[in-house]
Amino acid sequence: MKEALLAPLLLGLGLGTVSCPAWAQHSPADAIGSSGNFKRWLVHVDVANVFTNESADIAVGGAPVPGGSVSMEDNATVTFDASYFLTPHFAINAYAGFPPRAHLEGAGPLAPFGTLASTNYGPLTVSGEYHFSGLGALRPYVGVGVTYAVFLNVDDGALSDVSVDNAFGPALKLGMDYDVSERWTVHAYVQQVWLKTDVSAMASGAPASARVTIDPTIVGVGLGHRF
Repeated sequence: MKEALLAPLLLGLGLGTVSCPAWAQHSPADAIGSSGNFKRWLVHVDVANVFTNESADIAVGGAPVPGGSVSMEDNATVTFDASYFLTPHFAINAYAGFPPRAHLEGAGPLAPFGTLASTNYGPLTVSGEYHFSGLGALRPYVGVGVTYAVFLNVDDGALSDVSVDNAFGPALKLGMDYDVSERWTVHAYVQQVWLKTDVSAMASGAPASARVTIDPTIVGVGLGHRF
């Protein structure tokens, strides 16, 4: 997994270096501008992969299921975000993505039941960002914020009457833009979200509940545009 996480970042840096080496000689002010004249907006569109780090505490009929948990496959998606710069270094960022489809599979003693439920999910994140300078065309940044996870199109599987609560969680984002022109950038990022949600359902007529930890790690690479 670590190799998969690092690959988009290395690819993004490599593409930026190959695309326009002469631009690396320019001052960051060429892209961001001076404190009195800098571009306020930076938008990104990225191809991303969502690596889930899931676990669950499950109860049926009010009794815990020892060792019972869930598993989820990793998902590919498209994400997009927009940063508004208050200063050349500080920005407010809004981030979202196309909601991928997730299948909650039984794990441990619940594995024989297969797919317990399915849902689409998507993060809506608002962050404060700090963008570093002094590295030529390379502009790394860090963001800290809050994610609101929305769960849509919930379908029953081995469980019936499934309901998944939307949830809040903290988010940390590390990324970089490599300026290939005054307005265009090659972008790569890693975002970690710490997220738990409550699931309720019926299991063969008995009420079932679960506290599901998802904690997705999102890795993306794409393009950015300043204006």
